[in-house]
Amino acid sequence: MEIKAKNISHKLIDSLSDGVFSVALTLLGFNVVSLVPALTKSENLNTALGREWPTFLAYILGFVVLISMWYYYHMGGQYVEGTNAWIVWNHAITLLWVSLMPFGVSLLASNLNTPNMKWGVFYFGICLFGMYWFTFVQMLLRKFVIPVNFVDDLPLRPETMRKVMIISVSTVSVIGVAMVSLSLVNPWLALSGYFLYVLANMNPVGTYNRALPRMIARFEKESV
Repeated sequence: MEIKAKNISHKLIDSLSDGVFSVALTLLGFNVVSLVPALTKSENLNTALGREWPTFLAYILGFVVLISMWYYYHMGGQYVEGTNAWIVWNHAITLLWVSLMPFGVSLLASNLNTPNMKWGVFYFGICLFGMYWFTFVQMLLRKFVIPVNFVDDLPLRPETMRKVMIISVSTVSVIGVAMVSLSLVNPWLALSGYFLYVLANMNPVGTYNRALPRMIARFEKESV
């Protein structure tokens, strides 16, 4: 009998991820709270609040991004069974970008509607799409062989799910490159694209449920 060390429980990854998401969400609020001393000293509080719209806009966008990422993260994770080194580091890459999101939000808030706006939008976009680029490279290095075991109640066949994961990551990676590149030409248009992307990902369960019939029709019939 071959003796091997067993891999860690997926619950440990979930515990770590929830902690990182919680800290990142808390850090987002620091930009807003830090405005209070200056706002309190202003002659007209409401006028001063209005001038700080970039900070509030960036905060709302960052908050929705992180909650959407958390939602998608656990939606997919519930169908993964067990762990291995690839899974652990794939989750770690996601958490790396989660922890950088407060930096991207702060940079965006400080540079909106300024001469440096394109760079604020550019680096926020990198924080937004970075995890997909790293995951794409990770899959590329493995020649798109995804070493993931799925639970029995997976709504798709495992081989179909792997194809969907590859296509999803590849598509978002390309979209991210296009949007982030656009930020250097027209930052307002790129920011609008970010908003549309974020809105489209607010309900990943609904998105997948609408797409499931097409996935089944396309991929599972091909494998029959």
